[in-house]
Amino acid sequence: MIENGGYNYGYVGISTFFKALFSPIALPYTIIMILLLICLCMAARKAPRWVRPIGQVSMIVMILQFAIGIRQLYDCYQRLGFNEENRWTNGYIGMGMKPVICVALIGVIIYLLSLFISIAKKPRI
Repeated sequence: MIENGGYNYGYVGISTFFKALFSPIALPYTIIMILLLICLCMAARKAPRWVRPIGQVSMIVMILQFAIGIRQLYDCYQRLGFNEENRWTNGYIGMGMKPVICVALIGVIIYLLSLFISIAKKPRI
């Protein structure tokens, strides 16, 4: 538990990562990333030429998800407004950014896996 100045920020760790991945905001993108990971594992065994394009598709999906997520986040904050009674703080921004960043992290991991697999599957000299 992180305590800072009397405020309780909650538990930080893997459980919050998985909660953010399966939140309603990020669930469609999480499903797409899981399907890409399954395709990557199958392609590594059966079709090694497809490994790198699958990694590139995961990066494209990650960039689209990041842009759409940031847009939705700030759309919500714009509707909330900003005045003395209704002030949104960095905590709200952090809670909104967590699903976006978690799915982006999964996209980068899938891309790195595709690069490592394509390097390992190359013919030796």
